[in-house]
Amino acid sequence: IRAPSRYAPTRDLEVAHTRAAVVLDSMAEAGSITAADAAAAKAAPARLAAPHTRADTGYFADWVFAESRLYADAEQPRLAVRTTLDQGLQQAAEEAVKAAFAGARAADGIEQVALIAMSPDGRVRAMLGGRAYAATQFNRATQSARQPGSAFKLFVYLAALEAGLRPEDRISAAPIRVNGWAPRNLDDSYPTSISLLDSFAGSVNTAAVRLGEQVGRHRVIRLAERLGITSPLHDEPSLALGSSEVRLIELTAAYATVANGGYLVWPEGIESIAGGGGSALYARRPVDEPVLEPAVVRAMTAMLETTLDRGTGREASLRRFVAGKTGTSSGYRDAWFVGFTDALVVGVWVGNDDGQPMPRVTGGSLPARIFREFILRAQGDLPFQPPPAPRKPREAP
Repeated sequence: IRAPSRYAPTRDLEVAHTRAAVVLDSMAEAGSITAADAAAAKAAPARLAAPHTRADTGYFADWVFAESRLYADAEQPRLAVRTTLDQGLQQAAEEAVKAAFAGARAADGIEQVALIAMSPDGRVRAMLGGRAYAATQFNRATQSARQPGSAFKLFVYLAALEAGLRPEDRISAAPIRVNGWAPRNLDDSYPTSISLLDSFAGSVNTAAVRLGEQVGRHRVIRLAERLGITSPLHDEPSLALGSSEVRLIELTAAYATVANGGYLVWPEGIESIAGGGGSALYARRPVDEPVLEPAVVRAMTAMLETTLDRGTGREASLRRFVAGKTGTSSGYRDAWFVGFTDALVVGVWVGNDDGQPMPRVTGGSLPARIFREFILRAQGDLPFQPPPAPRKPREAP
């Protein structure tokens, strides 16, 4: 068959129909079929059947294909790649995004979305790199670097906890100016004394900047890098408010380190790779490198849980244990929510590719609702259970 990939009906149905007509005419000329048979066939061209599953795995497949080439010889004619994808969770992600966008206002001006869900040990279970893979193959979950806003405060407060501060300790949220730059709070409230717990849950910018300056930006940067952030982080006062761009996949993996009890996570979509002859070329490594102390993890988890109980992440709250953080970049150009349950860590971003602002859209609105919709479809809603004690993550069978 000439150029099967080019003429595949799944790629371009019109081109496939044109090529089919050429073949039918040739068959008629060769006497394999009658002219009437050829005319009847061209009058009723083939149609695409409905897919067996609605899950759109294009973004994940592209990512895994690129990753698989890193572990295998370029000359390998055939590879058997076993992935971490869960088709049910992938479909749940698509349904959650559709449901949340159906309830969003057109005036909000939101065009794109990205979602990534992984187990606490870094196995990627679902991935959406955009609203429709057929429309654009650019993967916003793995390729796009955007400002995370207050979702980056995770690293500021972790650095503070490592420095010996506690969630109940108090800090000033009064106006602050650093090198001529002065952050503002969303509600224009500037309390002179607030607990670290409440400042984190309420996403108080002045408190976060003051805390970042107090513990040292260099410590915040080193901690973020220790938790797997590889995007460049700029040593500037606005670092505490997420002014340095990061990718959704790396930020979600950093939250997974808290979710699993403090063990470093590298997000992976591949369980194993075997060569054409069955030879083992790659096997996923276990998660066994501790990077956070258990006491720090417990305190941070409580702060992330409080954010959903009575902070900026209330739209994502459920009866089951859930923790997370909202993020909104300057000018409402990016909105994030990253959170976790006992079994899943989920990162959500919404925005526009051209950076156009979304009037008053925050991480606590549409992203938080997408997170909640996804968890409801993936795990359901259970009565509240205490969060599990931090432990070394076990490998799945």
